[in-house]
Amino acid sequence: MNNYFPKFAFLIVMIGAVLFSRMAYPAAAPTTLAEMNSAKPSAQSGEVPLFVLPQVVVSAQGGAGDASSADANVPAPLSTRIAPPPALQDAAVLAADLKTGTAYDAVNTDRRWPTASLTKLMSATIIEDKLDPSTRITITENMFAADPQEQTLVVGGTYTVSDLLRFMLLPSSNVAAEAVAAFYGRDAFLAEMNARAAAWGMEDAHFDDPSGISAGDQSTANDFLKLAQKIYADYPQIFQISRTPQVSITEENSGKKIVIKSINSFAGEPDFVGGKTGRTDQAGGNLLSVFRNGSKTFFIVVLGSDDRFGDTQKLHDWLMANFK
Repeated sequence: MNNYFPKFAFLIVMIGAVLFSRMAYPAAAPTTLAEMNSAKPSAQSGEVPLFVLPQVVVSAQGGAGDASSADANVPAPLSTRIAPPPALQDAAVLAADLKTGTAYDAVNTDRRWPTASLTKLMSATIIEDKLDPSTRITITENMFAADPQEQTLVVGGTYTVSDLLRFMLLPSSNVAAEAVAAFYGRDAFLAEMNARAAAWGMEDAHFDDPSGISAGDQSTANDFLKLAQKIYADYPQIFQISRTPQVSITEENSGKKIVIKSINSFAGEPDFVGGKTGRTDQAGGNLLSVFRNGSKTFFIVVLGSDDRFGDTQKLHDWLMANFK
């Protein structure tokens, strides 16, 4: 027994030394990022790490900050930053990004409605593709059946296709539209218009005449967006003409020049890309407009409006203020 006592005493001393060293000198602190991140509290063990990394958040603007200031860096929800669209009484409204088709305000966009002279935008695409702009067309009495009140064009007068196109898009001459269609072949011209609408995905569009005076000319706000996208991409000269406040045209027989003016209030405005206005008793006031704001291009159409230019201006101002 005496021989084992020294060994037993030595073992007791060693165990005590180890226990004392653990209490006096804790485990080494983590020195690497991985070690620090792994040194998190354990719900099961109750251990508390020596180092806890502060939480860092990245804001929508790309900055980093402490978690306590995260709310200041993150933008407010979209609904709290954008004013509601203006309340309009129109039959249909669509305000959208022309290039992407993203709608910002949409009311009755699938509702079919008489197109009035917005029809002339489709007629203009047929003219651009099918007729030589220098071709001369003489106005006949039959062409005046579309609008007996026409005062600028005259029976017997001869005009180039390019000038008749300007008559269509600026003062919105119904006689000019009928003259070009009659020269091409009216039935064939209308067939081209309707075939083109179908090809461009204008599923609810139908054209009954080249000018838009017939209530049989029908389309929707969604279809007009597709038409405007096509014109913007492939027929920019149509919008270019439509944004011109006035032009000089020539009666070819006499060489007489006259100035014709646009009836579109937005013509000549610096941010106005182009468009078309129209009105009939059945349609009320219609207006298709395209505006540019920096890198964005906005499309607006109002159908069945009592104040087409005023309503479009309200949508224009709302878009410019809220979508940049």
